[in-house]
Amino acid sequence: MAQQEEPLYDFPEPIQPSQRKFLGHQRGQGSLRSISVLDRLLLTVPVWLQLSINPATALHILQREPPGTFLVRKSRTSQRNVLCVRLADDSVPSFVQQFGIAEEQSSKTLSLESSAISFPDLPRLISFYCVSRDVLPFPLELPEAIAKAASHKELESISHMGIGW
Repeated sequence: MAQQEEPLYDFPEPIQPSQRKFLGHQRGQGSLRSISVLDRLLLTVPVWLQLSINPATALHILQREPPGTFLVRKSRTSQRNVLCVRLADDSVPSFVQQFGIAEEQSSKTLSLESSAISFPDLPRLISFYCVSRDVLPFPLELPEAIAKAASHKELESISHMGIGW
């Protein structure tokens, strides 16, 4: 009886653990999912944290953005940070709504004034509201350039451009 040969299968070559880390890093750089919302926010703080602008400038910046786009500025009257959110075009009387950000001195946490949920810092507060609406009319949206950036390097470039996205 003639001996049968084993069929050939196309299996990938085994990867050494040291190579696996490198390959994963390469793939991760191009993957949109590899950069979390929090990381995107942390890398682009100069874009969305605009403490020195006034309400009129915030309106001007947000008027050309889609609903859900936001920025944070400091209120000159209350000296508190304010989350400014772009609403739908048919919103009355303004297309931007402001939400005060309360700072709890004893616990060193932040929350939106009408919310019971608190956060250790501003980027974590914003990242939460990008995936959940809680007291907001809808979840926040990252500016398009930040949301579509495919690498840390792209996000850093956007950050250097500041509010001009």
